[in-house]
Amino acid sequence: MDAAPLRDKSQSFSTKVLIIATCLLAAAHLGLLVMAPHGLGWSLLILVMTFWCLKCARGVLQGESVQALMLMSALMALMHIIMVLGLPGAVAHHSTSSASHHSAQAIPMLAVGVSELVLTFFAATILNRSRIRSSDLLDAR
Repeated sequence: MDAAPLRDKSQSFSTKVLIIATCLLAAAHLGLLVMAPHGLGWSLLILVMTFWCLKCARGVLQGESVQALMLMSALMALMHIIMVLGLPGAVAHHSTSSASHHSAQAIPMLAVGVSELVLTFFAATILNRSRIRSSDLLDAR
């Protein structure tokens, strides 16, 4: 299923807000990476996913669908929740340290995870509006 591209002038403001929010969230990820050092594996995963989000945002800026950005944001939110809570039978991302250290790092990670969910919702709303507009244009013919 191919998502409708965003080329409608009326959506340019929403699209710009989405791109700005994505860039701010990418900066937050990089800030968390610097402020709370991670192992090599986690650092590489964070970098790859952050730059992948920026790649998707660039695509949206060039008129592509927001679907890829929406899916990446949802995946990032899920990853943050998994890293804080851990998987059944596995330890959480920062649980090897003391409980106070874990909760101090969990709060920013959950805040970023919730921000990812908001970004996902915003991208889904834009995607839905673009599909409705495309459908309306087809009906008008």
